[in-house]
Amino acid sequence: MIKITKIREPRELKKYRTQPGAAYIAMDRSVKEAVLNSLLNEQGHLCAYCMRRIPETRKLPTGIPKITIEHWFPQNPTDGQDLGQGLDYRNMFVVCSGNRGCGTEKDLTCDAKRKNAALKVNPCDANTLATIRYGADGTIKSSDPVIDEDLNKRLNLNCQAISLPETRRRVLNELLFDIKKNHPTGDIRLYCRRKLEQLTEPSDYKKPYVGILIEWLERHV
Repeated sequence: MIKITKIREPRELKKYRTQPGAAYIAMDRSVKEAVLNSLLNEQGHLCAYCMRRIPETRKLPTGIPKITIEHWFPQNPTDGQDLGQGLDYRNMFVVCSGNRGCGTEKDLTCDAKRKNAALKVNPCDANTLATIRYGADGTIKSSDPVIDEDLNKRLNLNCQAISLPETRRRVLNELLFDIKKNHPTGDIRLYCRRKLEQLTEPSDYKKPYVGILIEWLERHV
């Protein structure tokens, strides 16, 4: 996961919110498309949680969306608390399919797995991301036990069924191979600094699973 910086909300959403009876469930298609496009751009076309490319290109079971608008503070919390979160752009992300249609609850990920569970880890809050680390095997973890439960239980970001750790490991190994090829000896800090700047600059299309690369580079600059 990486920090997401929210941009100005789409004017279509702002206008829709002023209409009598406005609700997320009744949002016009044109408004939803404007929100989706805005969220995709600010997230670099990556799932806010697992960092897969979205919309997904793989074939999904009939009726399973390739991209979903996610509400960080649950749109329908179990305590019924309504703070206007359904139409609050600051509360919205876009996420992948969450492996919906896999046939088993344990292999769901992201919003499909967490449902209405409250989260402490927040892609917009750098403080909640600061404890996240990645293992050499591609696993994601946190020194904060609550956030670690978010990552592993509520979001299932180490799901083996869709090879999340293995894919992250391959992405990291590509970086390490590139470093070894171009800098077999000597100080690599300048290279790491430049690579880090490249990966963290605003981009409509960020590299999938870039979180593991950023975390590794930050430790080597």
